[in-house]
Formats: sequence, C-alpha cells, structure tokens
Amino acid sequence: LPARDLRGPRPDRDGRAMSPVKQTVDVDGEHCHLYGICQHEAPAVFQIGDDGRLRYPKRPDSAHGGAVRQAARMCPTQAITVKERQA
Repeated sequence: LPARDLRGPRPDRDGRAMSPVKQTVDVDGEHCHLYGICQHEAPAVFQIGDDGRLRYPKRPDSAHGGAVRQAARMCPTQAITVKERQA
C-alpha cells in the first residue's frame, strides 16, 4: 500500500472524516518463521512469547491499522493476511 494509506481514516469527497477501518488479522503458522519483524513494526499488536509462539489479536484496535499493514508488508514470508472493511 502507498504510504498515504498508513495515516488512518481519510476524508471522503465532501471533506468529512471516514469511519475507521476494521481489520481482521491472520498469520499462517506454516509460513511464519518467527523472525519478529511484525513485532518490531507493530509491537502493540504482535508479540513473540517466551515459549516461542506468536500472539496477536484477530481484530486489533483500529489505532494500530497502519502498523499492522506495515508488518504484513514487511513479513519476509508473507505469512500475515490483513482484511479490512469500513466500520
């Protein structure tokens, strides 16, 4: 996604703020190698526990939308899928 998409809600054609985007996140455990780039890009969302397991909410807070999209883009194995819809 272009950098402008990282800024969160954008105004519609009339200049009114659009509703926040709701995200659903999924990580493919077959492809994830726990490099930790997602944790670096979105530490409020992705955490690798002491047990070596990745933890993340399926529906992260919309305030972290840009960081979640960036984490998905930066994942070297493309294991993160982000689906978005208007709230």
